Amino acid sequence: MLRPLAELVERWSEESGVAPDLRPTPAQLEANFWTGTKHTRVGADLSRILSWERRFGFVLPDSLKTWLRLSDGFYGESGPLIHPLSAIGPMVPFARMPGLVIQPESWFEVGNPNLETICIDLAYDWPGGDHPLFTSGDDDRRSPPRIIATSFTSWFLRLLHRGGAEFWFEPGFASLGDPWSEHRRRVPTPPLPERLRRILPTVRPLVHRGLDDRAIAGGLGISRGDVETVLRHLQHSPNDYAESGA
Repeated sequence: MLRPLAELVERWSEESGVAPDLRPTPAQLEANFWTGTKHTRVGADLSRILSWERRFGFVLPDSLKTWLRLSDGFYGESGPLIHPLSAIGPMVPFARMPGLVIQPESWFEVGNPNLETICIDLAYDWPGGDHPLFTSGDDDRRSPPRIIATSFTSWFLRLLHRGGAEFWFEPGFASLGDPWSEHRRRVPTPPLPERLRRILPTVRPLVHRGLDDRAIAGGLGISRGDVETVLRHLQHSPNDYAESGA
């Protein structure tokens, strides 16, 4: 049986440690959210959440897991503000990012409210926050990817107070930076075995020529997995090929 939204939000706030003065009131939720839409669903079992974490090799933030256990997703008028667990998966890029060849394995889409998907980087914690949330961006709309919240908790609270509105598109909203630049700055360079380090000077010009991983693997006689490992390392440390003696 589905419970009222106000009850679910109060339980989520309690379990997530949200201070009482920061929580939306039942009256605010009733005023902000339309009554003709089924916003919530039956919660996901903890075993399913743990299975997701084992499958992808990353741990979801506690506040997101708490919400998923209370309601498997959160739906607005135009789409899922928060995906159900089954739809939380690797981010699909809609905008190019300078210097990015292969997106980090830690980038996951957590919602699709309307204009752009909302993603989370599970590789690091923002200072004073948790895993940062960012928009996917959209080249067709000339909208670059940008970090919009320092944690799932802060993002969800503001979303609840705004009645599900995409506040990050409002005039005057200040972005917290570029998700790829911040990831590269805050996450250690992926390690590289010595056997692959030796081919860094060879791989870099092939990438500049626009060859994909299949073509590079075939030309060098290595696996596509090896090529991906090299590319992840190289894009994180773009000058590494010079340091290796090229």
